[in-house]
Amino acid sequence: MPDRVATPPLYYRSEGKGPLVIMIHGLLMDGQCWRNNGVISALSSSFHVVCPDLIGHGASDKPDNPALYSRENQALSIVNLMDELGYEKAHVVGYSAGAWLTLGLLDLYPQRLSSVVLGGWDCLKGLPETPYGKLTFDMFISFARETAPELTRSLSAQDEKGVEHFFNALSRPPENVEPLFTRSTPKLLWAGTRDPYYAAMAELAEKQGIPLISGAGDHLSEANHPDKSTIDKLLRFILDPRMSV
Repeated sequence: MPDRVATPPLYYRSEGKGPLVIMIHGLLMDGQCWRNNGVISALSSSFHVVCPDLIGHGASDKPDNPALYSRENQALSIVNLMDELGYEKAHVVGYSAGAWLTLGLLDLYPQRLSSVVLGGWDCLKGLPETPYGKLTFDMFISFARETAPELTRSLSAQDEKGVEHFFNALSRPPENVEPLFTRSTPKLLWAGTRDPYYAAMAELAEKQGIPLISGAGDHLSEANHPDKSTIDKLLRFILDPRMSV
């Protein structure tokens, strides 16, 4: 297991009181995205909502040490945050790379989870194939600069190196993921119908009998601008994870 002392602490935003909800962002984003898209305001009247900046992102550390970006180490950083806040359990919502990390929590720390929401991610296969093979960091960052310059224009060289370390950890092939979906932790899947990951998520939802929120967006817009119906369904699930959304 990773070293608790060596795991960098995470900067986080916090609003509300009640049971803990941890919102985990995707690559090139930070915890502020959950405030900007309206999710924090919808949840914070009933929950203590905490939105960390993951390692290599936002105001958190960006160490030039690839080992610190492993899923095991990052999962421990979330558990450390829960301990710091004084909570034994949390509802965890992860989108894209945040869903990848949430799967790590489901694997390593299921006893610390009240429920999980997995958004915008192929949980079984991970990063997509391209006509040239598996997606690489150079492909990813070039595409991001072209299609989402608002996420890349302020990156320093240190920032980009941190994102590259994160991406390389993310790109490792998933192993033994399917058995995680038989665990008793309540689960919800979420994807926009125009997201390239949507078909894989819909197939997984049907096969495992997991409820799926089908938003109207693509991969990025579904996270940045979820519609009211999607936010309402997220809230309803977290309020009572055993109820159908």
